[in-house]
Amino acid sequence: MIYSIPPKEQFWLERFFSGRNALHWETIAGSKAPAAWLEQVGPWIAAFVNQDSKSPIVLPVFDADGPSQWYALAESEATAVALAQELTAVVGPSYSDFRGQPIQAASTDEIECALQDRFGRFVFRIGPVNAAARGDITQALQLYLSLLRRRPEIPDRTQRPFGKIRAEFDRALLVGNEADARYLCDELIASGRIDAEQHKYLEIRMLAGLGRQHQLAHNYSLIKSVLGLSLPAQTIADLVEALYSTYITAIENDPNVDAILAVFRDEISRHFGALFRERKGIRQPNVLKAFLLYELTQDEPNVGRCEAIAAAYPISAGRELIARWSSRLASVQPSGTDACVLAGQALVDDDYELASQLSFEAFPAAWTYSVLLRCAVELGDAEITRRVLTAINTASEDVRATWTKRDLARLQQLQSESVDTSEVQKASQERPDTNWLTWVRYVEAGRYERPPLQILEEALLRWSPEAYALDPESCRQLAERIGNATGEAEHVFRDAFVALVEFFVDRQAHPVRGFIPLYSMLIRIVAWSGVVSVNELELASVLMQALISLGPSKDDYVEALDSYAEIVTANNAPTNIDWALNAAEILVLHGSPDSESRLRFFMAVVDMARTHAHRLKPAQYAILSLLAKDYGCANLLEAFPFKEEDHADTVAHADFAGLIGIYTLTEPAGQRARQFLRKILPLARVEVNADLVATEKLKNLAATADIFVFAWKSSKHQAYYAAKEARGDMETLLPTGKGSASILGCVLSEIERHC
Repeated sequence: MIYSIPPKEQFWLERFFSGRNALHWETIAGSKAPAAWLEQVGPWIAAFVNQDSKSPIVLPVFDADGPSQWYALAESEATAVALAQELTAVVGPSYSDFRGQPIQAASTDEIECALQDRFGRFVFRIGPVNAAARGDITQALQLYLSLLRRRPEIPDRTQRPFGKIRAEFDRALLVGNEADARYLCDELIASGRIDAEQHKYLEIRMLAGLGRQHQLAHNYSLIKSVLGLSLPAQTIADLVEALYSTYITAIENDPNVDAILAVFRDEISRHFGALFRERKGIRQPNVLKAFLLYELTQDEPNVGRCEAIAAAYPISAGRELIARWSSRLASVQPSGTDACVLAGQALVDDDYELASQLSFEAFPAAWTYSVLLRCAVELGDAEITRRVLTAINTASEDVRATWTKRDLARLQQLQSESVDTSEVQKASQERPDTNWLTWVRYVEAGRYERPPLQILEEALLRWSPEAYALDPESCRQLAERIGNATGEAEHVFRDAFVALVEFFVDRQAHPVRGFIPLYSMLIRIVAWSGVVSVNELELASVLMQALISLGPSKDDYVEALDSYAEIVTANNAPTNIDWALNAAEILVLHGSPDSESRLRFFMAVVDMARTHAHRLKPAQYAILSLLAKDYGCANLLEAFPFKEEDHADTVAHADFAGLIGIYTLTEPAGQRARQFLRKILPLARVEVNADLVATEKLKNLAATADIFVFAWKSSKHQAYYAAKEARGDMETLLPTGKGSASILGCVLSEIERHC
């Protein structure tokens, strides 16, 4: 059966068909293996070699009873994307545990190491859901191979619009889907539109977005490699936030400020001081605190910069700490630094109020005219514009001769704005990056000097969520304008979905009542999109949980819940059953101002489960049964096509007797998962931890658990690092959803995979 195989391919094939694989390469080469086994191997190898390694290849690992596991391999990104999608349709989840994700990079298995050495990250593992599924997978893969042979060459499917890939990447970060984020990061890099610098920024964004601040802060080589660059505001925020969280957060309340400054100086300022050259208007609390500490560690602190930082710090975050640290400035002697230098620092910080103040104080120094012109344009304030124009009119001819073309253009713009005060002219002249409403009006106008999403990306970190939390009327207007948009504006607003969720949900420590119209509007955006990705479904659940946790009015509740039910109906698929169960669980754990609409939503979930009853797992049915009792309709499942007795023996490895640890701050979901696991795995021990900080109890559970689940999007990052360190080389499971269905499915898949 052996073919003329290049040495490069034969090397990894020999390693694959060895060890725990009951089919060894020698028996293949000599055609001594059982014919049925060779039929599952030979055609795949032949197709792979004949296509110069460009086609995918799927090879089984055999035990005494036949194929027990399969590995799907691809040479390139394009082939891997197509392979993952097609295998999901062919074998998963009907017969296998395959969900389209590649295996982890740090595998210790000899066979997997051989495959990763040859194919890199394009290695997928397929395991049967039970013994009977082995034959089904074998037949399905034979059919898949025959289809591959007959299929004509197709275009590269990975060349999707760059913006769409980036939006999916950002959604994956928001829900904490590490596997998707890394895969999409690779796709962004493979697009050819990412240069070396942007590659580093993307890696920083991924680590920060996934909550890996500790890992990012200790990646000295990565941080050092960007220190000399003019960094985007997002990269500055990610790096400074990571450093502050790692070294200062735990000690920030220490009354000994000198001790805090000593740690900051030794761990941050000494190594990464260049990060603090430009603040670029960033308003994140930890970033502001870090910039203040940086100034306090200097021999001559910039008092004006410190005062501007204190003024920008959100009241809702509590200003006691900032006030205590700032009190040290009382003993600071007046700086001898030139006002021009201080104003220049304010400009690179995007602090135009401070820059204009310093310029007026130093007026009529020659440099002040240019600074004042820029500040007036950036601030867009009528009173500032009036004062600047009055000052400009006093300039001598010699001073005017030094003005640049940009200065003259700014002067002309200010003069034009001051003459024409009509509402239409004002609307056309307002800066789209001033706040959300000016950006929305810019999008609605449809006359784009710059791409709206680019403007939004650059402005977001300068905008304060607190301003909207204190202004419910602006939030209502914003929700109405976005929700009622049509045409091109509607598409732009849908593309801004991730930015809206990040600003109004992810940045908040707790849901904000004034944001309820925005939460409801964002849920509608998902509903209007029809079939959406797993990450978008999770974001819809995050939004719904934020809304119902605030005890909304009946009208707000019903409106949001109807949209939520539309999402369930549009995404009726077997792979979304766990998400739907989690969604029903979220609703039943909170009070409801309208039980009827909540029951209608549960009926939509039951309809999804009924449609796919033949694919329903016993654990999913158990959760559905408990939810039916919670919703007061236990008899609803009496005529359900799923029968527990028919699946009594389908729970693989019910004799598992190890320790299962679950960490989540959504404690009811953790307790429900524990209840189900104890029923399904009676010999196992299950412990749930919901400690708010990294306690010894959490560390001990992480260190001793045979299986450890960390529902990180409902937890604290510090707890993650403590658990990760305690586990050492042992794997930590990170389910995408917060509900018991996601936690339960994650645990059972792990048991089936390893036991």
